[in-house]
Amino acid sequence: MRRGGSSAVVVAAGVATPLGLDLDTFWSALCTGVDGISTIERFRVDDLRVGRGGEIKKLRAPRKGRLPRCRASALLILAADDLLARATLPADPARLAVVVGTALGGVEEGERAMVGRGARVAAAALYDGPAHALARRLSARGPVLTVSTACASGATAMGVGADLLAANAADLVVAGGYDVLCRFVMRGFDALRSLTRERVRPFDRRRSGLLLGEAAALVLMAREGDAPRPRLGRLLGHASSSDGSHVAAPDPEGRGLAHAVRGALGAAGVGSDAVDFVSAHGTGTPLNDRIETAVLRRVLGARADAVPVNSIKGALGHTMGAAATLEAIMCLLASRDGVVPGTAGYEEADPACDLDVRATARAARSRVSLSTSLGFGGCNAALVLEGTA
Repeated sequence: MRRGGSSAVVVAAGVATPLGLDLDTFWSALCTGVDGISTIERFRVDDLRVGRGGEIKKLRAPRKGRLPRCRASALLILAADDLLARATLPADPARLAVVVGTALGGVEEGERAMVGRGARVAAAALYDGPAHALARRLSARGPVLTVSTACASGATAMGVGADLLAANAADLVVAGGYDVLCRFVMRGFDALRSLTRERVRPFDRRRSGLLLGEAAALVLMAREGDAPRPRLGRLLGHASSSDGSHVAAPDPEGRGLAHAVRGALGAAGVGSDAVDFVSAHGTGTPLNDRIETAVLRRVLGARADAVPVNSIKGALGHTMGAAATLEAIMCLLASRDGVVPGTAGYEEADPACDLDVRATARAARSRVSLSTSLGFGGCNAALVLEGTA
């Protein structure tokens, strides 16, 4: 298990999502129950079992220059534009690091390169191509890292960013995650029969699978003494672990996830009784939600009955590498505003998922939040965050 507990201040955030291309629109949509799922239009889906997902229909122009043709890089740059509207970067670019997580990297550009679209497209298809595009946009000259722990990648990236700050390898870190919808990915999940033909229903008795989405999400992090104000909150602790049990399914007992949650709480220096809110991975698949429920009950004990739990994947799909960062940002906004967004698609309680999940937003004071993530290959990650409530 890898874990870290040096507190990192989250100064600001920026997003590009199917619910909106800026933080305020994204947050408002989550709280009001906007549905970000639609029929995919960018590529052919008529030969697939499922052709719906959380697709961003139109990208806006960036603050300067033009968007790159690589869609993954474009989403990162739009999220960075949103971030830069809320924060100022340092005068010394050599002390600014970039850490992004992704499940798939520039896979769509890889598809294009394979059909003879040229060397420039092939360069964008490199796994770290989008991260370097982001670094150029930010004029960052510090470490530029791409991490991949499947759908836990956004959480891993934030943890690595906090570690860079603790090691004094950077003064500021832009960290987060991204992934895009493309035909290659849709065909893969379609073949696995993971996608639902109905709506995504996290923790619901009738849940039958997930839907994919695309997004980019970034946070600006700093050490306590260097962080400007205002702030969104702090990353108190993080941990990651591996199940090592199956390439595409979590450990049936959830041992790796439980290990990561305990590690993150220990690194943060807080007990389970301090947790006020849980942002669950909550994919809406029958197995994932049942395992996650059992893990939360095992780790949180009696506290599991009193803590609000939600999943945002019913609203915009599973955004893969971006998911955990979006969920961490949501935790901090929930604390700031005293509101926990509802879980879109949740209607009927399941005795096997007996957590405090609700369909609509509710008032709740959540100072300390726990965010959980699982990914293919047995990757697990957990973040403990402190908001400004």
